[in-house]
Amino acid sequence: MDNIIEHLDRITIVFSAIAAVISITIGVYNFVIKPAIRLYKSHFVLMSIVDDIKKEVTPNGGSSIKDIINRIDRRQVMIDKRSKAIFYNVDDAILEVDENGNILWANQKFHDTIGSKNVSGLDWVSHIDESQRGNFLRELESCSEKLRELRFETTSMEGKKIIFLGFPYRDGDKNYGFLIYIKGE
Repeated sequence: MDNIIEHLDRITIVFSAIAAVISITIGVYNFVIKPAIRLYKSHFVLMSIVDDIKKEVTPNGGSSIKDIINRIDRRQVMIDKRSKAIFYNVDDAILEVDENGNILWANQKFHDTIGSKNVSGLDWVSHIDESQRGNFLRELESCSEKLRELRFETTSMEGKKIIFLGFPYRDGDKNYGFLIYIKGE
């Protein structure tokens, strides 16, 4: 009888060990192998998506998003140069400023009027009589904030009557700057 009990104890230990191995195997499969398979499949899908995106942002001779952006950019540069060429030799002084009034570009007549080619920032405002500069800058700021045209009459440093006509570059509720004509000099 003792022999049978010992034998049953051994069988119980073997079955317990087998059950433990099976339980560990199931745990390893559920918590390591299955997530690794999902991760591998996800990685493969992700790499496929990355390859598709890479094709779109790499020039390929015409049909990628990058090619389209390059064409739009070239057209925009050409339009900008063409419009500046139109304004460059007109009889009125014309300048372009950003939403803060900093000069971006000016035509030849403007430079001849100011007497300098090296105008930057708000230097162009020094052409206005000093007593009126503050009023002018407040009006320019107000026009920029309220997205309205600028019309300001004042005198130059030489005492001549000048009129500033500014047309804002609008996009929705934001002003990106002005094209300003200076009349009366």
